[in-house]
Amino acid sequence: MGYGSDSGPMLNLVYNPGGAFLPPDQIQLEADYRRELNQRFGIVFTRLLTITNMPIGRFLAQLRKTHEELKYSSLLSEAFNPNTLQGLMCRHQISIGWDGRVFDCDFNLAIGKPVNHGAPDHIESFDQSALKKRRIVTGDHCFGCTAGCGSSCRGALA
Repeated sequence: MGYGSDSGPMLNLVYNPGGAFLPPDQIQLEADYRRELNQRFGIVFTRLLTITNMPIGRFLAQLRKTHEELKYSSLLSEAFNPNTLQGLMCRHQISIGWDGRVFDCDFNLAIGKPVNHGAPDHIESFDQSALKKRRIVTGDHCFGCTAGCGSSCRGALA
């Protein structure tokens, strides 16, 4: 089929850690996956992206069940990397819910925290200049995007 080859359609892989820890270095992990998948199975791919597990939803429920919520929250906040701030999703895009509500990011959409602080919160009242001036709605989960090498739908940020 040619997926992941130079002449075929792109094939991007996404890596989420299998627990309450940060993903490894994206560049090194991509090299390892590229080598192993090609040698073992003849699989080639375009790019590997790493994404940090956000302490929301089912993952948060699992952290609470195993009494790791505080430990994981501390890991994320202690690994804060200011070099990730410029590339954060919430600074460059918005997410729109099925009902037209506007959110600062996909994670805020997932937990039901729409934009606030005077910015239009529905697509019907979309105002780009007001959205550019808004204060982004944040929570403890936001440390997931700023920890270590950072995290976004494009993979690592720093």
